[in-house]
Amino acid sequence: MTRMTRTRTLIHLTVVVALAVAWLAVLPRPAGHASVPDPGRPAVRVLDYDLGARAMTVGGFHALDRRGMPTEELAPIELTGRVYAPADAAGRRLPLVVVAHGSFWSCADEGAGTVEMGWPCRTPLTGIDSDRGYDHLGRTLAARGMVVVSVGANGVNAGELGDVADRARAKVVFRHLAMWRDLVELGTGPLVGAFRSARTGAAVAPDLDGAADLRNVGLVGHSRGGRGMMWAAAEKNRGQVPEGVRIRAVFGLAAAGPPFMDKNVRRVQVTDTPLMTWSGTCDATGRDEYNRLARRRGNPVNIGITVHGANHNNLNTRWAAGGGAGGGDDAYHPAGRPGRCSDGFSDETSRTLGPRAERTVATTYVRAFLARYLQHDRSFDAILRGRTHPVAGLTQVDVRRYRAADVATGNDRTTRP
Repeated sequence: MTRMTRTRTLIHLTVVVALAVAWLAVLPRPAGHASVPDPGRPAVRVLDYDLGARAMTVGGFHALDRRGMPTEELAPIELTGRVYAPADAAGRRLPLVVVAHGSFWSCADEGAGTVEMGWPCRTPLTGIDSDRGYDHLGRTLAARGMVVVSVGANGVNAGELGDVADRARAKVVFRHLAMWRDLVELGTGPLVGAFRSARTGAAVAPDLDGAADLRNVGLVGHSRGGRGMMWAAAEKNRGQVPEGVRIRAVFGLAAAGPPFMDKNVRRVQVTDTPLMTWSGTCDATGRDEYNRLARRRGNPVNIGITVHGANHNNLNTRWAAGGGAGGGDDAYHPAGRPGRCSDGFSDETSRTLGPRAERTVATTYVRAFLARYLQHDRSFDAILRGRTHPVAGLTQVDVRRYRAADVATGNDRTTRP
């Protein structure tokens, strides 16, 4: 082998190793992965709090009986949260991100493999921790310098459906935001003394004084949690946001569409808060309805992405296949087309993306959006405009920017790079 050949070989190997290390660095850790110190990655602390299965109710939101009919009793709702925060968060006034899961079974007997709706759970069933299914997002955003709270909504899932449920989901988020405001700004409220280590379950007393800025809040909602987050961010409902809280960005992950595209959609119409949505080609839920509603009112930051091969459940590790009772692959896989999927309505198919790859894509784009609009990092503009494609090795992601609608001509003024 000549000296030049050896030199080229060494350069090639160096580049390959460097790319491999960079690729592994952006992959989210699987749920439950032990925290291993990494000198190149900020330390993230993971905490839990649980204020009880009947911690709150929402006026007008009722429980359901065994036949699925509303009762006179207001639905009991839990106040639980899984927290991801930089270990040195105290005093930094970091952006606060709230993540809300959507509609799923509320209770399970994992040993028997059975699930049911109802809240609180009856013995021997226990509550399903859907709020712990976004570990990939929580750890990545916390390492980026955000405080992340993924909140439970089993009590909402077990109650009434429709607009009243969207309002209930938003009210749960508002209650958590009010508690965090009191904790980090005043050192008071029900979260004082409520934290436990997610790893050991032992009571802990983290220093969170001044850790988060409640005037710099981002919302991320999956499925019906996405619709609830649109309700929370809508201009029409701004008067119900807790005092001292400002919502700066909202991301809908396969957000369930509004029940009607009529004049009443103002309750979920995001008019002036930066908005981004996700839809998967193998997911029957979540299209661009919220983008189109925002376009009607000229929302200047209005982004939608379509992820080829993505299904619905893979975005939450507890809902995905292998995550526990009731979970599974919800995409449609046509007979005789191995490795292909669709949303069940279209004849067009995509290459199945797979759970780990799908969560990597989600983490990449959620991080880009929130870093841009909560931390004002313009280095992510090229990704959010579809000019660069950081996950091109995994799948195709179509990026759309929605400009103000031209009512006179009917031109939707949707742009692509």
